[in-house]
Amino acid sequence: MSSMDSLVAIGSAAIDIKTRLARPPLYSTDVPGQITLRAGGVARNVAENLARLNVPIVFAGILGDDPQARMLIELTHAAGVDVRPIARSDPPPTDLTRLKLGPDLPTATLSVMLGPDGRQIAGAFSGDILDALQPHDLDPLREVIRAAPAVVCDCGLPVDVLITLRTLTAPEALFYCNPASVTLAPRIDPVLDRCDLLTCNHLEASALTGVKINGPAKLISAAMILVKQGVKRVVVTFGARGLAYADELTSQYHPARPTRLVDATGAGDALAAAMLEALLRDEPMRVGLLRGLAAAAITCESEDSVSRQMSMDAIAERTKNHA
Repeated sequence: MSSMDSLVAIGSAAIDIKTRLARPPLYSTDVPGQITLRAGGVARNVAENLARLNVPIVFAGILGDDPQARMLIELTHAAGVDVRPIARSDPPPTDLTRLKLGPDLPTATLSVMLGPDGRQIAGAFSGDILDALQPHDLDPLREVIRAAPAVVCDCGLPVDVLITLRTLTAPEALFYCNPASVTLAPRIDPVLDRCDLLTCNHLEASALTGVKINGPAKLISAAMILVKQGVKRVVVTFGARGLAYADELTSQYHPARPTRLVDATGAGDALAAAMLEALLRDEPMRVGLLRGLAAAAITCESEDSVSRQMSMDAIAERTKNHA
């Protein structure tokens, strides 16, 4: 298709605090390093990548009333995304889980520590505000969701919100969900059989399938199990060791593209965005996988969770020898 209606991404938006160590960490003391703030959040990252790939997209997420939220809105809008913050509403007296959440929750924050080689050593996520979202908070977005050719979400959303979003999505629309983390991955179970595309890393796949992944064979096995659970297309990534793809007809392994690793944060989100762009334009899956691997490599070479170099031209340059 030469043009399309706006996609909708609903889910996590967060400030990424990245600590890059100049040398290996030492117990109980500090070492030299660099600390930066970046825009992040799985669904937000996918949305920004799609916008940079010339795909019209609306992003909706619940944010705090704080400078972090204003920074996220400004940066995301500047990248070409139509940002629609979702207002938090009061839970009913019977919703004990949401009633326990504080009244003035801050915007979600991810803090990651990266070693000198750019690989993550540790991380922590503070995202209680995401659990405050309620199904009826999606009401102002109903028309936008129903008109969207694809809906993007992640498991930062509460289970009841994911189920509602599944219901609101048009039957012919592509539905993409990302587990977001090992801890949140089980939330995806009620929507697995509606997922047209699922991408996850090997740890999330292990949590969802019980497969202990230690190489390509197990990577493919986990992808095939998720297909048997109802997912139409599955990609399971394993960092620099590549990815596995499976659908009802095929399963395959693809090595990662060569890259100069700076920071792998957001690489999976870029891969998902490039694959979604290809699917929506009716490209063969082989093309979507090649573009996804290229997008992930571009992201790994950036300090940002979404590379400012991301574009269809940049992806084409990376894939020109694999056409």
